[in-house]
Amino acid sequence: MPNQTLTPALLDAALTYPQYRALVSTLAQEHRTSGPEQKPLLIRLTHLNQELLDQAYEHPLLPELIAALRALPQPWRWVVLAEAWCGDTSQHLPVLAHLAAESAGRVELRVLLRSEHPAVMEAHLTDGKASIPKLVCLDAATLTERGTWGPRPAAAQTLAAQLHADKDLHVMELIKRMNAWAAADQGQSVQRELLALMPAWQQVAKVA
Repeated sequence: MPNQTLTPALLDAALTYPQYRALVSTLAQEHRTSGPEQKPLLIRLTHLNQELLDQAYEHPLLPELIAALRALPQPWRWVVLAEAWCGDTSQHLPVLAHLAAESAGRVELRVLLRSEHPAVMEAHLTDGKASIPKLVCLDAATLTERGTWGPRPAAAQTLAAQLHADKDLHVMELIKRMNAWAAADQGQSVQRELLALMPAWQQVAKVA
């Protein structure tokens, strides 16, 4: 059945990836960030995330995933919940956007700020938490929800849990280590996970 929180009007008003990238740039220039919390750390991270966004968009794409997306029998809409200060968003959203751009029109990607869409986030929690980025895959025609991904690849999720368990680890060191993992991974883990999820996501249309 159609997703009850992601309506056609909301999706039409959602940000394209270029609009999101421009928003992050503007916020950084104005020494602000997205969302209600304008903390110095979040503003600093928003500035630092600009480089991550640009680097991550250049990660190599899996040819087999591109081929699978281009062969989709029905177009998809990818909706990603994000925030400008979020490092995981800056590492993974550009990969998703690049995949959509290379899908030959079979995937359209839009971005929603978590802070501005609490109902959408509440409907797509991860283990009860409002973790981002969160990808929601919809059938483009019916808005039937096919599946979700996020906020991180499994290996990164394991690393994050280990780092968060170290109460003596400074937040900037945690971010540094997570960014190092992502830089070494080059967006390959998220792509392999999406490729593995695609058969189940396509099957949804047959049973919906």
